[in-house]
Amino acid sequence: MAARRVLLLILAAALLVAPAAATHAATKTPACFGAASRDPAAPCHNPALDHSVKPSPSWAPLELNSPCHPLTFTHVPRVCWFAHRKQGSSQTVALVGDSHASSWRSAVAVLARAQRWHALTLRRSSCPFNEARRNSPPKESASCEQWVQATIRWFGKHPEIHTVIVTGSAYAGVVARSGQDPHAVAVQGYREALAALPPSVQRVIVVRDTPRSSVNMFDCVTSAMKARQPLADACTLPRADVLPPDPGVEAAQQLGPPRFQVIDLSDYFCDVDRCHPVVGGALVYKDISHMTTVFGTSLGPYLTSAYLDLTQ
Repeated sequence: MAARRVLLLILAAALLVAPAAATHAATKTPACFGAASRDPAAPCHNPALDHSVKPSPSWAPLELNSPCHPLTFTHVPRVCWFAHRKQGSSQTVALVGDSHASSWRSAVAVLARAQRWHALTLRRSSCPFNEARRNSPPKESASCEQWVQATIRWFGKHPEIHTVIVTGSAYAGVVARSGQDPHAVAVQGYREALAALPPSVQRVIVVRDTPRSSVNMFDCVTSAMKARQPLADACTLPRADVLPPDPGVEAAQQLGPPRFQVIDLSDYFCDVDRCHPVVGGALVYKDISHMTTVFGTSLGPYLTSAYLDLTQ
């Protein structure tokens, strides 16, 4: 286990600069940067990171998600690939969900490269992989329902894919009839969608959604920087308020292993009581609920470790 953690930390240092390479010169990753500062096996603190963040609050909203290359022969669902080309890869794995799946791709890319996966993304903005009807305008809700069904059919045509990683916004609203609990409806919708995946999908891993931030987070972090306030404790929010129950996680837990499993990395965002917009000098959020590519990449080695723990 110790040797594997050393390998993962080396991997984090090697990959962390990649997402910003197109716009910033690559620099050596500082010690304890990003998620590494909250490594439960070896938490650490680098004082040099106390008063600055990457990306900056002004740059973060403009930051692109980790790259994904469109497959031109797909329409609905739209599919793109990342990590390794299919030739020479160990297997093909899919990342599925709404825009939060795209946000998590930076972390999944680290895992995919480590495992030599040809990784695919199947996503639709504002459409979790959930069969419950969305409480959005009728046309948008119907479009989401069509996307979920098209995605299930797509996997039926691609039996070579045995592992699917699912994530999505825990705040996505669903239609509940009078007397129904909306959260229970969302859990059931996830259960139906996950269970409908064809038997060729042998492992479904649901990654718990990220905590939410706040609309004034960028201003708060900027003010803390100007005041030379240590950023690790700045602008935090109550964990109970920003990390609600995740219906996708509950659905996977109800369906049960070995086919359905859960990865929860919330402790890299939050301590027991508070969630942090700055972790180890990395700005966690690019908006109210999506991770920056910089922080997601730093999280990748720990996603890799959690995946390996599931497969042992």
